[in-house]
Amino acid sequence: MPVNWEAVASIASLISTIAVLAAVVVGIRQVRVGAQQVDHLRRTTQLEGTMKIFSQLGSPEQVAARRFVAMELPIRLREPECRTQMTMVSMAANVEEHHELAVLRLMEMIGVYIKHGLLDEEIVFDFWIPAVQMMWQQLDELGVIAAHRQTAGSDMWENFEDLNRRSVRWAAKHGTDAPPSGYLANVPRPHADVAADAPAM
Repeated sequence: MPVNWEAVASIASLISTIAVLAAVVVGIRQVRVGAQQVDHLRRTTQLEGTMKIFSQLGSPEQVAARRFVAMELPIRLREPECRTQMTMVSMAANVEEHHELAVLRLMEMIGVYIKHGLLDEEIVFDFWIPAVQMMWQQLDELGVIAAHRQTAGSDMWENFEDLNRRSVRWAAKHGTDAPPSGYLANVPRPHADVAADAPAM
């Protein structure tokens, strides 16, 4: 019986096509599984980082530093000498003497992490948005940010500022009220901004 080579070729072509399609299906499935694994790893890494940041934010040192910024710093800045010294504070200053730096440094770090996608802002703002906004508002209203920028440049604490802007947008999106201006009205304020009383550089 003569061999029908055309039929053989057709069958071989069909088998080859089926093999290619099977390989494509397996490849797509592997890509999806791989993407899911990468996403799971990313979320796990973000969760670990978020838990560490939350641990720092809730630490006794940070709680004390935020209390200092809210209650003690405005009183201290009523003294001209203290306001003048504020421009000399740098990133290398002693946190034990300048408790506000503990807040500034941590918020700056969180701002960097969120900006580069290492922390999920949805999680951070959902729980810690009052601390972010209140600390920025307090330090900005007291002139601390301006005083530091007078010495170190306009980009000083820029990631903390960006963090606050992001938090404002997040609050507007989720219908969360931002702290009103002067929300610590019962706390004595210095009569002039820190930067205004600082010596010209």
